[in-house]
Amino acid sequence: MFDHLSLLTLYSEWGVDETLTSLCTNHLDDRKSTPSIPVIKTSSPHHHSLVKHTNQSLQAKNIDELCKAIVSFKEFPLHNTAMHSILPKGNPNSPIFVIGEVPDADEDRSGQVFFGQSEFWLNQMLNSIHLSLEDCFRMPIIPWRPPGGRQLSNNELTVCLPFLYKALEIYKPQFIFSVGILPARVLTQTSAPISQLQGKWHTIHLPQTHITLQLFPLRHPSQIQASAKIRQETWHDLLHIRKTLEEAGINFPI
Repeated sequence: MFDHLSLLTLYSEWGVDETLTSLCTNHLDDRKSTPSIPVIKTSSPHHHSLVKHTNQSLQAKNIDELCKAIVSFKEFPLHNTAMHSILPKGNPNSPIFVIGEVPDADEDRSGQVFFGQSEFWLNQMLNSIHLSLEDCFRMPIIPWRPPGGRQLSNNELTVCLPFLYKALEIYKPQFIFSVGILPARVLTQTSAPISQLQGKWHTIHLPQTHITLQLFPLRHPSQIQASAKIRQETWHDLLHIRKTLEEAGINFPI
């Protein structure tokens, strides 16, 4: 039997001088477990709606129409948190298409792909083989920077990729340079490190088309600045690119 006098003595020793309820609770009884609320996992209808929207809206017949589709995609959260939509731009007659990483803070503030330090160092790389960014058509892998530069989610990438694929389908470049690991992995459909992808041309296939294109992965300029070994490897990559362009009959400057 529960000893009320012992409990009151214990409360007195602990300094308890008031009660919070008029009911007497036996804290020595075994507590009954509270049933947990079942979690029902469902797929996100909003995500499927966004993917459907990008696929339906990308009936663009030229780059201008594609840019309008990107700017008008206002129901996508990244569109609303980014400062600018980073649109494809550059020489429309160039045989070279350069694809950048997820936009960084400089690109988001300026609204320009390859802006600030990345623009400077990438131009240094291309100038070494008598090219420049202005000679190339260019576009980031997605049009918007995630908030705070956080990592891009798989769902966000899935929603955005149709814009890139449509640009490549419209443009049909003779050669593609990818800058950084994410564009290289996405376009080659592999999870291999950039060290295994660089140094050679890759034949890529655009989804839902019969189009094949030639891709050469390059290191991101931030990596090149950090390592003498990577700079040496990149120099050999650039010489390989230069030789391929010359063999294709591309005159410099473009």
